[in-house]
Amino acid sequence: METGRREFVKKALTGLFVLFGLGFLVPAIRVFTPGADREKELTFFPLIAEDEIPRAGVRKAELSIMIAGKVRKTRLFIVSSPEGPQVLSATCTHLGCLVNYSKEKHEFICPCHGGRYDQNGRNIAGPPPAPLTRFPLKMQDGIMYAGIKV
Repeated sequence: METGRREFVKKALTGLFVLFGLGFLVPAIRVFTPGADREKELTFFPLIAEDEIPRAGVRKAELSIMIAGKVRKTRLFIVSSPEGPQVLSATCTHLGCLVNYSKEKHEFICPCHGGRYDQNGRNIAGPPPAPLTRFPLKMQDGIMYAGIKV
């Protein structure tokens, strides 16, 4: 049995509309289904003793976290500010290179593409599209904890 051109086009368009509809249906199912796509939970990890927090300037720190049996190291900066200490990621928001802090310029500088951030982590020059990530922190029993989504 031979299919005419009109019948073929009709079936092809119907198939495309079904696939297009499934493209919207699958993400909607994920939103309403609990489980693997849940938002990551914020967990606080010990970072530094309260008496080691810099009173002025910036201090480099590293946090080792065990996730799913693997150790993940995260480089951070503890920054002294008038509002109190803040914890910034050392990962550039452009392409993920590790930034360095320049004491002379009071800036974080990305060696990969010249991105620059001020001491509060705001991007001030170069290609970075966003400021450095700021981690929530809390003090408990003389220890500073950094909050990370895991």
